[in-house]
Amino acid sequence: MAYRCAPTKLASTATNLIKGNLLKRAPVWLQAVKNTPPGPSIIRAREIDPSLQQNNAVEQKTRYKQKHLRTKAPRPLRIVYPEDKLRRQFFKDHPFELARPKVLVENTNATNRTDYSTLLLPGMHPSEVDGETVIRYQLHLMTNENMTEREAYSKATSEFYEIRAQEEIEAREQRKKMEETLQRPLRKYWTERGIKLEELALKEGERI
Repeated sequence: MAYRCAPTKLASTATNLIKGNLLKRAPVWLQAVKNTPPGPSIIRAREIDPSLQQNNAVEQKTRYKQKHLRTKAPRPLRIVYPEDKLRRQFFKDHPFELARPKVLVENTNATNRTDYSTLLLPGMHPSEVDGETVIRYQLHLMTNENMTEREAYSKATSEFYEIRAQEEIEAREQRKKMEETLQRPLRKYWTERGIKLEELALKEGERI
């Protein structure tokens, strides 16, 4: 089997063979290979024209400049309110408050609430207190009462729970009154019907 060496070792291999008397004379191509050593592969790559290479570098440089000199489109600044963080925390702890119906119609006075010194203002119904009211009340405590976020949250939510309990008690009493009001005519109806049926039964008994 013939020995195949790498193209880069062709000249050194031929020289060693001559020194070992395995080759009687030097090949005609030995000096040419020493002057122009071959590459690692027998397949020669195409030579690149220097002018094309220079033009390509100029084109890449121009594209780079155009890319970075392009004016960026203006973007609006992010609007952040202090209530955003409080709102995320409240609705994370009270997700069911998002399911409560929200009245979007203005009240009879057509005024918006601006006083959040207390959670439940005089004349307000407990059902008018919602999650947004608690958040505004907490912000008021942090701003005007110098409370920390945790302290204001604890105070606002504890008062909120009391108002919700009061609302449930009132709703339970209203349901009880409604049931009693509806049951009165029903009781009267069944009482009168029972008396009439009893009278009819007595009359039938007298006939017999």
